[in-house]
Amino acid sequence: MLEVPSMKASERRLIMILVILAAVCAGVVMSQRLLRLQHGIERREQTLELRQMEAQALLAETDLWQQRLEWLQVSQPPMTSENEASQELLEGLLTSAAAQGLVVQKKQLLEPVTAKFYREVGVTLTVKGGLPAVFRWMHQILSPESFCVVTELKVVPDGTDPSSVVAMIHFSRLHAPAIAGAEESSR
Repeated sequence: MLEVPSMKASERRLIMILVILAAVCAGVVMSQRLLRLQHGIERREQTLELRQMEAQALLAETDLWQQRLEWLQVSQPPMTSENEASQELLEGLLTSAAAQGLVVQKKQLLEPVTAKFYREVGVTLTVKGGLPAVFRWMHQILSPESFCVVTELKVVPDGTDPSSVVAMIHFSRLHAPAIAGAEESSR
């Protein structure tokens, strides 16, 4: 048999240092992985806590949102005919513009939009008048009960009359879907 020569003390120390260095390197690598894992867990925990707080806030507002839904169901006008709704919006806008002393230069009905919970009709008007009168008129129209919104507004000074402006305004009115349409879409 072959005899294995015994190690010298310096060789034993070198092997011991190598083993210690390998253990330290492995410890550093493992601790970095554990720190990354812990950071990821903490981030997920914060996200979950935030979601829980949001859910609790929404649950606390349940009565308010229920009241708003009931108000919408009672107040929002249903749409039975897109043409009638568009004409009604246009006639109301023209009447109120005339009452404010505004001159309607151009009018255009827009294509109706159908969404799951509402129907939208729109009108684009180009009106001419004094700036305060234009904004007073828009303010009167944009009450919550009217379900009207301005989705586009462009106001420029009138080139011929410095005391007037020309405003291009896109009005939309949101209607509840017709009862028959609502029943069909809920199926």
